[in-house]
Amino acid sequence: MDIKDILTNSLGINDLTEASLKEAIVSHYHHQTDDKKRRINREIAHEVIKAVRTTESKKDCEDTGKPGSLPETRVLGINYISPLDVTIEWKTEPDGTLKLAKYHIDSGGDQINVSKVFSHFNENIALVALTGKEKAEITDEWERNFLNNSIIPVLIRCGEEDGQVAVLNMIDDEPLPVMYGWADELSKDTVENIDREALRVLDAMLDDGRDNIWMALSAGGPVRYNSDLAYYASLVKQVKKKYPNRVKLLIDFKYTSGAEEALSVLNIPREAPQDIIKPNLEEFIQILIASGLSESGSLDENTITENDIKTYAIKLRDKYNLLGVLVSMDKNGLMLVMQNKVIKENGIKIIPACHTAAGDSLKAGFLYALSNGKSFEEAIHTGNLFGASTASMEGSQTVTLEVLTKTEALADAQGVKPTVELV
Repeated sequence: MDIKDILTNSLGINDLTEASLKEAIVSHYHHQTDDKKRRINREIAHEVIKAVRTTESKKDCEDTGKPGSLPETRVLGINYISPLDVTIEWKTEPDGTLKLAKYHIDSGGDQINVSKVFSHFNENIALVALTGKEKAEITDEWERNFLNNSIIPVLIRCGEEDGQVAVLNMIDDEPLPVMYGWADELSKDTVENIDREALRVLDAMLDDGRDNIWMALSAGGPVRYNSDLAYYASLVKQVKKKYPNRVKLLIDFKYTSGAEEALSVLNIPREAPQDIIKPNLEEFIQILIASGLSESGSLDENTITENDIKTYAIKLRDKYNLLGVLVSMDKNGLMLVMQNKVIKENGIKIIPACHTAAGDSLKAGFLYALSNGKSFEEAIHTGNLFGASTASMEGSQTVTLEVLTKTEALADAQGVKPTVELV
């Protein structure tokens, strides 16, 4: 069975065309149970893995960073689930049918992508990540794809199911809705294990008295939220209790299930403004509504102005005693609203290929700069460069030095640099 057969049989498609595939994903796939979605995605992933391994020499996992390097490591990434991203590129034939052109496999998932960026620039990063069943094909491929000697990992295997898979179909360079099956809720033991390992790694990172430590995690994601366990909030609370004023947090927002999940990491008392949150425009508006700072329907991501973003970001910052609110505005750039200033930078005009992982690369660039003692202005510019570079790459690849050099030249030619407004 090949990929076309899986899509045809699983989604009830008679003739594989752009219209039929899009309709099948939106209508048929969307209404399947999560178990069935995961099965379909795993079947596709197994076919792509086989195809990739027949065209590439097998790459064993590289040596990973040694735990003894943790005192010299300044960033820790936390991942509550880690999917294998499968990108399938189709080309439309003269008769309207689709021809398989390319496929990509990329280990994905928030701080996994951040870790990949750090490793591309030979910068150490610590990682605590939940993955799938040990010694299963998809889980193994996920690890094989990204492990690197700059990454110091703690990989936590969970459950009887192979790793999660996200399938992105692109037709003539235009993406269709992502095929994704939600993961089941995490158990209490798994959440406690993640928290325990994260605190253990932080202990080692802080062993030499260093204070410039950043921890990145995402609120939300493809694992179902359980308010009784409050996955992300449980760790944030423990970090703030154990390391007051020593660990800064960068909190991303992804696929939050509602107000309770979004607020779980915001409604935590903060003695000092140390945390930065990083929503995109859609997530920014959702947070404003969840926090009671805006009414539903009063703001729209397509019409919101920069002045609106600044005004509401100040309110968010003040309400939750945040160090900053970093809003990514897609092609319009990004804005960081802090205690005494607003830093903004326009978007870099590129030839876009795939925006998957661009937000994670932006986050990686921002952390990469700050963890190396750069200013927030430099961090905004680095994040912009890294995010734009990734958006110009196929699949869910992340920025490399070669691509970054080209993006830097574009930014220089376009005069893209940060501007600062005191508030």
